[in-house]
Amino acid sequence: MQKKITLRLFLALSLALMQTNAFAQVPSQEAYVNLNSTGVNVPVPLTNITNGAKSIEYTLTRNGEVIETKTIALNGAGRTRSNQTLNVVVPPSTDPTVDELALNITKVNGQPTNTTEPYTTITRTTLTQTPKRKVVVEDFTGMWCPWCPRGMAVLSYLTRTHPNDFIGIAVHNSDALECDDYSGIRVSGYPTVRFDRRTDTNDYTGESTFRSEQNRGAEMDVKVFAAWDEWKRNISITTRTTFRVSKYNSHYALAYVLLADGLQSRSYYQKNGFAGGYQYRGYSQDLDFFVNSSNPVYNLKFDHTAIAALGITRGLQGSISTPIVADKVQVHQTAFKNISQYSLIQDKSKLSVCVLVINTQTGEIVNADKCEISDHTSTGIENAPTTGEVVEVARYNAAGCRISQPTRGLNIVKYSDGRTVKEIVK
Repeated sequence: MQKKITLRLFLALSLALMQTNAFAQVPSQEAYVNLNSTGVNVPVPLTNITNGAKSIEYTLTRNGEVIETKTIALNGAGRTRSNQTLNVVVPPSTDPTVDELALNITKVNGQPTNTTEPYTTITRTTLTQTPKRKVVVEDFTGMWCPWCPRGMAVLSYLTRTHPNDFIGIAVHNSDALECDDYSGIRVSGYPTVRFDRRTDTNDYTGESTFRSEQNRGAEMDVKVFAAWDEWKRNISITTRTTFRVSKYNSHYALAYVLLADGLQSRSYYQKNGFAGGYQYRGYSQDLDFFVNSSNPVYNLKFDHTAIAALGITRGLQGSISTPIVADKVQVHQTAFKNISQYSLIQDKSKLSVCVLVINTQTGEIVNADKCEISDHTSTGIENAPTTGEVVEVARYNAAGCRISQPTRGLNIVKYSDGRTVKEIVK
């Protein structure tokens, strides 16, 4: 009898411990929150949920002070073990700042877990407004590579379906379109389809990875403008970066890529391992093209091709200055010079310039922008799209004389929303 009682107590204690310690800690999360919003949803993975867990209670604390407590019903309760997602609404701080929140799972089925360590932490960045995030995919490819059409199809698909939120860069290796400036970035195989230098995908469209990257948000808005000189020998570039949170230190820098579309030659071809592979049909019209083509493919036009780059590995030193002040525009100028040295260029009207904002600590791309190259008679500013966004309408030097482009020293800038801003151009 004593043995039965002891066994029952042991089983009851074991079950209690399983429920109490049902959740293992997960890596830190990130949240970008608009100062004037009610909060942003942060999906937090719940792993190894024990049998019978129907609800949990969690708290968000900052510096030991509880700022929110919520009880959440769980789906699929009753299974022996399962993984789910906890959707945590992170509220903004009272000021644009960066702080850390602790997420604690305090109760399971209404019973205290008695855990002292946070389940995860959330780095919260409260922004003055929500920046526009553009996702960058670098497709490391080669004409000799039979499976590289997958990356080409991903770039084509995302450009077609998300033209305003996506930038594709085709980085060729060991073929006629190789870009020497990218030699410092290594990959383990071809194709490598890399999103924001964070995530590689083996998907045929990249749609889910694209959405995941875009939902990560950004700390800054970035806008790039480019213009030819009078003889179309050099391309001058101006980038305006506006952080939506103040920071004393900066771990960001800007990099630039010159891209070409429509490159075509009788000597160009693409090995095509997808030819006749009907099991690949139906993922997208972009991949179907290669399924229905020969091996190799001739007379193909190569788009998104990297021709040249500046600071492509870690960014250009000094391109972002400190301290960072929220909503203050930082202006950076550079140029692609002596364009005639790039013999791959076939049509200057099909060139474009993109800027990459690189986190110099992690190497990740955290935002980007892309533009066409304006003629010499235009500053590249008047031709910027105006629908739904604030743009510059006039610029003056310290003496009050109107100027056509940023010049070193004090610049006075008028915007389409009526604001007048003083900028220091270095």
